[in-house]
Amino acid sequence: MIKQAKFLILSFVILFVLCACTYERGLILFNTQHITEDNALCNQKTFVPGQKVYYLFIAPKKMKNEFIRVQVFKMTDKAPWGGNEVVRTKDYRLMKDERYYHTDYFTLYETGRYVMQVFAHDDFQHPLALSDFYIH
Repeated sequence: MIKQAKFLILSFVILFVLCACTYERGLILFNTQHITEDNALCNQKTFVPGQKVYYLFIAPKKMKNEFIRVQVFKMTDKAPWGGNEVVRTKDYRLMKDERYYHTDYFTLYETGRYVMQVFAHDDFQHPLALSDFYIH
């Protein structure tokens, strides 16, 4: 039963990634533990304040740029415009074997709804991937 569930989840992710050719968006998966092959498909959306938020970004296709920007913003009514407030932005250099993915972690201490987006360094207007999560 568990193997069937894992196979079903893996099939869904593979189907999503393969169909990304027309959608042109990557995938961001979150977890409470360091991401490995065993837990890469265990996506978690809820975290507690101060807990490490591990993430795995999977690109829609091989990235030509060697730099990406990872941005996290908080959805809020108190922001001066647009209902969101940028809380974290960091640029990463990708090695040649990381042109299809990137993994790291960060920690947030305020409760709320957050959105993470990943950009190629030559286009900050159109995110490669976008996903939301919650700190409760």
